Amino acid sequence: MKTILVPVDFSHTSVNAAEYAAQMAGQTQIEKIVLYHTYGGSYQILDAGTDIIRAEINSQLQHLSDALIPLAGKEVKFELVAGDGFLIDELLELVEKYKVDLIVMGITGKNAIEHKLIGSNTLRVATDSSCPVLIVPADAHFSEVKKVALSMKFKAGILDETPYEHIRNMIRDLNAELVILNVADENHRVNPQNVQSGLQATHLMFDDMNAHIEFLGEDHVVERVTDYVQEHDIQMLISVTHKLGFLESLFKGSVTKQLAFYTHVPLMVFKAIHTEE
Repeated sequence: MKTILVPVDFSHTSVNAAEYAAQMAGQTQIEKIVLYHTYGGSYQILDAGTDIIRAEINSQLQHLSDALIPLAGKEVKFELVAGDGFLIDELLELVEKYKVDLIVMGITGKNAIEHKLIGSNTLRVATDSSCPVLIVPADAHFSEVKKVALSMKFKAGILDETPYEHIRNMIRDLNAELVILNVADENHRVNPQNVQSGLQATHLMFDDMNAHIEFLGEDHVVERVTDYVQEHDIQMLISVTHKLGFLESLFKGSVTKQLAFYTHVPLMVFKAIHTEE
């Protein structure tokens, strides 16, 4: 992992995510952090010229990067990008341009007053981006990542759809212990072979790492995962999302206190290799 992209709108939530990314860079081999802000569609352009707005944004980005250098270390380079287009489109272009390995974004609770551009677009970025997205809760503060929990549904085909090489590389970069949480669903009661298939695939994917499996049961998955993270000193959570899978249900479903909004540790989202139609 060499390059992190952090979109900011200068809200507390996005600045906190940038601070987290800078400190995380100190634990890994990150070489560059790209700070990006778009003023596209800003009402300010009606009152001031584009050049003035761009100069002001660049000044704000420079001020932020100056504050982040002590957290990241002088070895980490900062690239400042002031865009004038739509957030999602420009983000995805920047991922390709800078060969970004990870996007870091903030998110606020559903009922929070501060819910600006970044927080409201985090889900779409996580589902559209070709690289993983680390979602940082507004109240999360960095501590050395020693234990990471990966939530997985044991089922047939899990080996083909899990981007396990990318997950393995991320865990190695962090030099962390991996805990695999089996988040079983109702199907496993009538299809125990899926559990066995998933278990075998998990051993193939992660047995040569510092990893072990925990079985959380079938009911109240979000609450069980959240409780496990809090009780076992987990610093980061990983999820693999499908087109209509786990992550989307967290943001849009009826589960109360949904994990992505209410967990106190960052959630890293990887896209499944094969999405279900």
